[in-house]
Amino acid sequence: MKKIILALLPIFALVSCADPALDADYGDTLIYMPQAAHNIGVDNNLNLSISAASVAANPDKRTETTLGVYRSGTADKKAFSVDLVVARDTLAKARAIAAEPDAPAKYSIYKTGVLLEDAYYEPLPPKISVVDGQRQGMTKLILHDAEIVEDYAVGQILLLPVRIENPTMYTLNTSLSTTMVVITINE
Repeated sequence: MKKIILALLPIFALVSCADPALDADYGDTLIYMPQAAHNIGVDNNLNLSISAASVAANPDKRTETTLGVYRSGTADKKAFSVDLVVARDTLAKARAIAAEPDAPAKYSIYKTGVLLEDAYYEPLPPKISVVDGQRQGMTKLILHDAEIVEDYAVGQILLLPVRIENPTMYTLNTSLSTTMVVITINE
């Protein structure tokens, strides 16, 4: 056993003397929305539900969810920000795909879903910032449940496509830079 340990000491010494700069550069440094990765491999949907009965019992109820940005990779964690926008064009593209005869089933909700207008949620900030030493930043999406239930029927699907863009540093993971918030109204 002693011989094995002595034989491994030079290997441990080499490993401990490795260039730390190599470690800092390992891994892709990409920015994405964790909410878009919620259903990995299926879609970029973040599913929320509003209960009409719950709103009737508590008219002041608000549905809240987190929207944010995350930075992958092992490079130094430097401050950055991204713009946060409602991506209305994304909904139009999803509807066009859903209208195709051989469209995947995951696009069927876009055929009947309608865009959630600004009046039904608290304004989103125009930017999300991440401070030095951190990987993520976040904000809240706060829905006005009573107004939604008053103006939309049970079973209605409301859609709010939210996208991050224009990073001040790093690169966007374009496949996970848009989250489609899917709100279903239940009894």
